[in-house]
Amino acid sequence: MKFSVGSTMPSLRMSAFANFPVSLPHPTEQRKIADFLSALDTKIDLVGQELTHARSFKAGLLQQMFV
Repeated sequence: MKFSVGSTMPSLRMSAFANFPVSLPHPTEQRKIADFLSALDTKIDLVGQELTHARSFKAGLLQQMFV
């Protein structure tokens, strides 16, 4: 709030952001994080595929029940 401008609706100006310090992890740590997130995305995709196959299998079983 100490950097905000305006009385009715306080807001931040872009120039205020230029003075904020930003800490970034070391590039090797960034790589580890990116690899972890990529592996997580891959697992999510695989679970999604398993769910699709399970739904297809269920549909097939239901069709066999009522034939």
